[in-house]
Amino acid sequence: MLPLSCVLIAAAVSPLRAQLTVSQLELTITPSATGRVIASFDVRNAGKIAAQAILTREDWDRAENGENRFAASGSKGTSCGALVSVFPMSLRIEAGATQSVRVAVESAQNLSKECWDIIFVEEQQQKSAATRSALQYILRTGVKLYVVPNGLKRDAAITGMSVETVSRRSAKTTSPAGASAAKQRIAVLFTDEGQLHLAAKGRVEIRRLDNSLAATIPVAEFPTLPGALRRLELDVPISLAAGSYVALALIDFGGTEIAAGQLELTVP
Repeated sequence: MLPLSCVLIAAAVSPLRAQLTVSQLELTITPSATGRVIASFDVRNAGKIAAQAILTREDWDRAENGENRFAASGSKGTSCGALVSVFPMSLRIEAGATQSVRVAVESAQNLSKECWDIIFVEEQQQKSAATRSALQYILRTGVKLYVVPNGLKRDAAITGMSVETVSRRSAKTTSPAGASAAKQRIAVLFTDEGQLHLAAKGRVEIRRLDNSLAATIPVAEFPTLPGALRRLELDVPISLAAGSYVALALIDFGGTEIAAGQLELTVP
């Protein structure tokens, strides 16, 4: 999800105030083989004066940790390119009013894979008298667009798991620099092996050697793009008693089966 991005373009101290809000942050459109398909989202001016915005398109993907990465439109092989058009590309919205933005997907008889873009709604700041302490922001909200033809395969797998030991600073310490303690973290590698973007969630069960449940670590919902690898890092509960366990990862991605993986875990 990309709720808001802001770019600082001058230094000083005035507060950030956004007037424009967007009705939805994701659009999924299934194209037609015979004609154009149109969807829309609304931009509302919640401020007390008229506001202006420009719309731009970019390509994007995610790093393994889930961080969004942006690139020039049409620069990636996953871009929707000329298949998609957006109208209007500039907005002037009176205070309290709402305006719709139309997203059109042309007929795509031979489209065999998903493509994705992002549409930025960039608010244009009102001109003000310059001061030595003036601060100017560029505010933009991103609407992620997925164009998904029918018949694509949904599949995923846990392709790796490992246990890592990391340091953590103890809350109770007598030394000025602080004391370091060790904690364990389970890394789960989840790979989208299908042709559709996924929203997955699940849990990691920590089981004793007699298969009884010792602890459960929830995995909050996370998105993954087709073909992408997502690295999940989950802290082992510090309340877990010393001993030998099995960590069982179970991730529900909306397919016919749940992605599963396991490893041995030793708590010192």
